[in-house]
Amino acid sequence: MSSIAYITDKNMIEFHRIHGNSVMNFWRPTSSKRFTDFFEGDLLFFLAKGTEHGINREKGIIGYGRYTEANMFSFRQMWSRFGTLNGYASANEFKEAILRVSKTKTLSPLFHCLTLRDVVFFQAPVYLSEIGTSISASVESYIYLDRDDPRATAKILAQANEVGIDAWTAIVSSHAPNATVFDDDLIRQTLRGILTEYATGFDTQREHARATSILKQYQKNHTEIEFADSRKSELFAFDNGEVNIILPFVSNKSDMTRKTLYFIGKIACVLSQQSRLPKIKRREIHFTLLCDMIPPQDMIDLLSQHSISLIAFDKESIEEPNIIL
Repeated sequence: MSSIAYITDKNMIEFHRIHGNSVMNFWRPTSSKRFTDFFEGDLLFFLAKGTEHGINREKGIIGYGRYTEANMFSFRQMWSRFGTLNGYASANEFKEAILRVSKTKTLSPLFHCLTLRDVVFFQAPVYLSEIGTSISASVESYIYLDRDDPRATAKILAQANEVGIDAWTAIVSSHAPNATVFDDDLIRQTLRGILTEYATGFDTQREHARATSILKQYQKNHTEIEFADSRKSELFAFDNGEVNIILPFVSNKSDMTRKTLYFIGKIACVLSQQSRLPKIKRREIHFTLLCDMIPPQDMIDLLSQHSISLIAFDKESIEEPNIIL
């Protein structure tokens, strides 16, 4: 996960909020610094001009969206495709806004366009200093949030949970994200942070590649399940108020016992850290292991005693599981 905080025009974000836009085009001039670590499903936070406070005139975060896709469009193509989802009521207003921030006071031939979905707005700004993160006043466009602190995104969402989520979008738009979108993001980011604190359990690069392959194939056949982040180390499924975390279990007969005990310990550690979530947001968490061989019965029984589900694949194929335990 590579969440970004991007300096944004507060008035543009306010337009989206007032009109109940849960989808938006986040446009950038082609001269902008390119992203090197930002992927589908990552979060882009709106670090808004006009929210400055304190001695250092720190800008606040007023919401976020989930990055879906990127395109290169001309101004005409942007307006034709997105219309008011660009954040302005008319093409003329949109053009004037671009010219105001353009260093050359001209329209670029092309713009970087990021489609954001499941946009969430906060009741009040969240300031990075509140979570122990500082931002230089010289930053002109964006910063990566999790590079120095892997828990930064989860901390921002936890702070946003304290100030509250804006409810206006849901009132004025039938297309607004449902009430669980923010809760799912808070849970996902918190659990992702916890999972990254523990070793992967792979002894070799070959094991890691095999594990990634198993997860990708399983996700391909179960598109309602999503990767936690760009690491592609685990899958998350949200269903009926529960969370199922799906982990790859790559092993052989000689180290099956050791690997089984490792996963039991890892899962116990993750569950012990649930206190990082606000109590009201906690959900029932289940774990499923995708195993590339059928374990012996004593290992199956041991996993069952710890309420860990197991899906076993044939060693030579990962097209579909051949047994569910």
